[in-house]
Amino acid sequence: MKLKNNFFLFCFVFLSFKSLWAQQQTDINYETFLNVIINNHPVSIKSNNIARYGELQFKAAKGIYDPMLSANYDNKYFNSINYYSYANAEIKQPLFTSQYIKAGYDFSNGSFVNPENKTNQYGLPYIGFEVALLQGLVIDKRRSELLKSRHYKEYYSAEKLIIINNLLFESSQVYFDYLFFDKQYVLNNFFVDLAKQRIGLIESLANIGEKPALDTVEAKILLQSRLFDLQTAFMEKNKKLMELNSCLWQNGFPDSILNKAFVDSLDLYFIKSKQLISNIVNNAEQVNPLLLQYKAKQNILEVDKKLKREMIKPKLDLNYNLLSNNYATVNPVFSNNNYKWGANLSFPLFLRNSRNEYKMSDLSVKNNLLELNSKSNELKYKQLGLLQTIEVLSNQIDNAQNMVQMSKLLFEAEKLKFSNGESSLFLLNTRESKWMEFELKLLEYKTKYIKTTLNIAYLNGGLISSNWLN
Repeated sequence: MKLKNNFFLFCFVFLSFKSLWAQQQTDINYETFLNVIINNHPVSIKSNNIARYGELQFKAAKGIYDPMLSANYDNKYFNSINYYSYANAEIKQPLFTSQYIKAGYDFSNGSFVNPENKTNQYGLPYIGFEVALLQGLVIDKRRSELLKSRHYKEYYSAEKLIIINNLLFESSQVYFDYLFFDKQYVLNNFFVDLAKQRIGLIESLANIGEKPALDTVEAKILLQSRLFDLQTAFMEKNKKLMELNSCLWQNGFPDSILNKAFVDSLDLYFIKSKQLISNIVNNAEQVNPLLLQYKAKQNILEVDKKLKREMIKPKLDLNYNLLSNNYATVNPVFSNNNYKWGANLSFPLFLRNSRNEYKMSDLSVKNNLLELNSKSNELKYKQLGLLQTIEVLSNQIDNAQNMVQMSKLLFEAEKLKFSNGESSLFLLNTRESKWMEFELKLLEYKTKYIKTTLNIAYLNGGLISSNWLN
């Protein structure tokens, strides 16, 4: 008996988990829809690769500051005579800009080695530094590459956000279009049922002589008209469902949602849209990723301009090495009495190249700033225009709701008069058609309100978060 009870308990738990799993597999809402797109859509995956590219570029630029180990050997042996043997090994560490610290070892001997280069049998260890005193002291090409790569990382991160924002906006448009046509189909189905009920009533009254038989013809014509509208709504709904299906991917392939149940409604997101509009008006604006990209590009151009300005300076490079003279030990000792140094100065007389490259970079900075200001202004006034549209839609929705309520009251009153024989079927059908018209109009306005809110969130870059309406 105990075993039997345990078996029934196991079956109950199993079926419960199975039912819960099936529900998770079939139900879909807007948040789930966006998360699936972000995690699986090829365009979204591509955007992740773009951001990753920026990170790798930054790491590659940091590698410019890695220490450099170099070595070379040169030997000439002719007619059984060692003319010369030269060897050098050096490790050099870049510092901030054009500065290096280094340590190395020189070795040279042979019958025809220049005396100034000749070393003893142990070679010559040295430590020293190289530094640019004019051009390259503030910034050089290596430093500019590192700074630009940091801003390129921001640039590509903004590029990712732009792609995701566009993808979610386009997909969300399709999603709410589907909810609109689904609700439209439900409304048409409701009025088809009303028309069917009326035919049954008219036919029963016509059979007992209470209503003329011609009324059944008019009732059937209305039903056929309702069925046409229902079929059109069904086709539009399926069309949007196919478009919606193209948005969802799983494991690198399109994922079918034809058998999944949508648990969202337009009324729910109409309420959430009103809350979002209130937050946008009362709180600070979010930054559109497009503006972030322009700002990152501005920083890149500013670094390039700074480098071009640095290139106008003369080049004065200093090289200084401390030499060791205790040849017979493995621990060389350096003294400031043993050194080797040199300086190199160069300067183009007319500066035509460096001056004009600086002027071109300055123009690039100014042009990008103008584009940034123009785009910022464009987004600002687009949002103001959409907020004005929201106000108009709010009034239209209020009016449509009042019209729905009043037309429904008139229909109910006409229906009562018709049942008392004080009205005609034509008037009843007219009242019902008006009621249906205002219901569909209200639905249309609510959808426009949601999609306008969606557009505002898109302009503010708010679609990147999957809970923009939560």
